[in-house]
Amino acid sequence: ESSLEQFGLYQTRAPLFIPPAVPEMILLDARIRDYVLLPIFLVVVLTQALRSNFMAILKSDNKVDLKEVKTNNMLSRCRALRAMGHMLPAKAFHARKAYFIKKDQGVLVKNPPKPKDPMEALSGGGDPMAAMGHMKGQVMYMLSQGALAYWVSFLFSGFLVAKTPFPLTFQFKSMTQRGVEVQALEPGYVSSLCWYMFVLMSSHSVLSIVQTLFFNSQIDEDDNPMMAMMGSMGGAGMMPGGGPDMSKIYKQEQESLELIQHEFLLGSPGASDGIEVELWRKWRADRHK
Repeated sequence: ESSLEQFGLYQTRAPLFIPPAVPEMILLDARIRDYVLLPIFLVVVLTQALRSNFMAILKSDNKVDLKEVKTNNMLSRCRALRAMGHMLPAKAFHARKAYFIKKDQGVLVKNPPKPKDPMEALSGGGDPMAAMGHMKGQVMYMLSQGALAYWVSFLFSGFLVAKTPFPLTFQFKSMTQRGVEVQALEPGYVSSLCWYMFVLMSSHSVLSIVQTLFFNSQIDEDDNPMMAMMGSMGGAGMMPGGGPDMSKIYKQEQESLELIQHEFLLGSPGASDGIEVELWRKWRADRHK
């Protein structure tokens, strides 16, 4: 048999089962955690905190339009009357209803706002101070994050800083290993640049938890990095003067109040008085017994 095998006339059988090759695990040095992973986390979170406090100092108070506030409060009262009017006696409900829609005297009928001119809505711009404050926030965000991204890519380029505790498919390789061009590397390893992006996206939540636990305050939602990145895209699509047409809103509220049918739910069927009057009478009757 050995002679036949020597001349190639006989071949031995191949094994029926070949165990798969187990990928070698890459052990990350503990010094990478101490000198790469933790510094990136601390620097990014502290930079976000400084930027948030600096923008709070530069933030100017928005001007309050007293007429708009009064109008919004009046419309809120009107909606509350439509939603909870069945809790009021008939006399009180009709008095409030007349305050809003009585002919030539109701607040919705007496001085309704003028219909909005479409050309005036297009030509009218927003508050320039608010736009300037938004621009300051965008510039501050771009400068700080550009400097941090350059710092991470210059000092920690090519580092693997962590590994996910669960396996990932190769579709996630571009998300977890940006800056490390090794095709055969398992996608579960995270590069320093991707770690920086992850910390950047979650820094707002970390700061919010810290503010809530230790300072009993809430962080401004405008400091969220996701909101800052999408702010320019959202602001570009907004049309100037795109507020609601108050004349149509007044008309809709007036028609809704005119069509509403009142039914007092707290009174006895057929009784003209409310439940509080009936309770008072019952109390007096029980007292005189």
